[in-house]
Amino acid sequence: MDMSYRRAWLLVSEMNRMFCEQVVESQRGGKKGGGAALTPFGEQLLARFRRMESILQASLAEDLAWLEAKRNPRQDGQG
Repeated sequence: MDMSYRRAWLLVSEMNRMFCEQVVESQRGGKKGGGAALTPFGEQLLARFRRMESILQASLAEDLAWLEAKRNPRQDGQG
């Protein structure tokens, strides 16, 4: 994901504070070094987000295609 471990955990902590239920649960150490997993609420949240994302992409497809067609290709990579 091209981010530091610390940054990832800060974002996880923020998500957990943002909602009434935990999104991610962490497991401490042990033989395999612990880890993290989505909670059942986190699974629902992710599914709803993906559904919203899909609906938005479908509803905006025509406008996004229009914008892309009008974009100046010579401006790619130039600040």
